[in-house]
Amino acid sequence: ELAPLQVQIHGKMPGGPRVNLASASEHVPEIERRIRVVKERVRAARLGLPFTRVPKTLMIHIVLSVVKMLTHFPTKQSIAGYSPRMLLTGSSLDYKKNLRLTIGAYCQVHEEDAPRNSQKPRTQGAICMGPSGNEQGGYYFLSLKSGKRVTRRNWDEIPMSQLVIDRVNQLGAGQPTELVFTD
Repeated sequence: ELAPLQVQIHGKMPGGPRVNLASASEHVPEIERRIRVVKERVRAARLGLPFTRVPKTLMIHIVLSVVKMLTHFPTKQSIAGYSPRMLLTGSSLDYKKNLRLTIGAYCQVHEEDAPRNSQKPRTQGAICMGPSGNEQGGYYFLSLKSGKRVTRRNWDEIPMSQLVIDRVNQLGAGQPTELVFTD
């Protein structure tokens, strides 16, 4: 079995970046440190949730959200104090778009069905999976009804009941109770 290939780019070399390819038995400390930071933050986010089993979709979005949040802050190697996200996309951290909800928050998300005068429910229960990244400030949610990801722009955050926790545990059936990192 081959170990994952690690690539390190040195940006301070004359003539542009230099790529350092490491073989299976070699290590690149800077990359391994960053991987460890991501794993620590994912563990912290996971342990902050009241669920014993987390659905795969929610776990994937926890990892994506952690990595996305790390790119919002400058590193020691940042150019002129800009974050990697600012350099690549031109966008900075915005409370209304990135920090309004925490991952795992229980919300009643507003349905935008037409016509609006029917007897269908106007909201549904969902668990926040992080910002969608669009300019309008929408968020991804795990629908408790279908178990699928939905994107919504309007919601009401409410306290989580044991019924909600039980439903999320039911959606996460078959997933390990402990966090396992794989390639």
